[in-house]
Amino acid sequence: MPRPTQALAPAPGSHLRRRPSPAAGAILALATAAACVRDKGEVELNWTVVDAAGRSIFPAGELDDICGGNVGGDKFGDLCGFIGRTTPDGPRRPYRLHAQLRLCEPDCPEACAADESCQLNVLTYGCEAARGFSIVTAREEEPYDFEVALVAEFDDQCVCELGPACALTPGPRTRTVEPGLLTDLQVYLFVLTGLDACVQEPPEQGRTVMDLVGCCEGCS
Repeated sequence: MPRPTQALAPAPGSHLRRRPSPAAGAILALATAAACVRDKGEVELNWTVVDAAGRSIFPAGELDDICGGNVGGDKFGDLCGFIGRTTPDGPRRPYRLHAQLRLCEPDCPEACAADESCQLNVLTYGCEAARGFSIVTAREEEPYDFEVALVAEFDDQCVCELGPACALTPGPRTRTVEPGLLTDLQVYLFVLTGLDACVQEPPEQGRTVMDLVGCCEGCS
């Protein structure tokens, strides 16, 4: 004989709060991201570093290919391994080179590097990088002046911008940054005027010698 079916009574109400479902968390994250994108935009730039003779040294292949097999292999996998003097009679100290991007007020009466009130943001990228990507405050109506620099950072954390005696960099690029969109600043060319990759002094402490006399007094 079949068993009689029984109606199930409703479960008693719980006094505990329910944990939000994963789907609800995802929706909340998307809503938060949408809110943030209203006042933020993305900026991307790439850079190539050449020596005084115009040879591409970073990012690049083996210098043996560039210099006709006279330098003993790949020396510039990054910009982290330099050593140099900042004064004619001073000791050589290790340092790293970093690309720096300054977001400046356009038409500022003073140079952006000289007047901090003209600087809206300063972004510094690692010595291993050849590409920078940052999220910044959007400016649709009034553009930024984007300025780039090469800066040397020493082991004591002293940082100085390299002047023309050691490095040349392009001039400002004026661009707007729209919310939620990418502003591509494209490729910048940095010239290390103080370095000839194929004719240079023997390395010291396993580092490439490039003195910074006359263009890094702030870290002397």
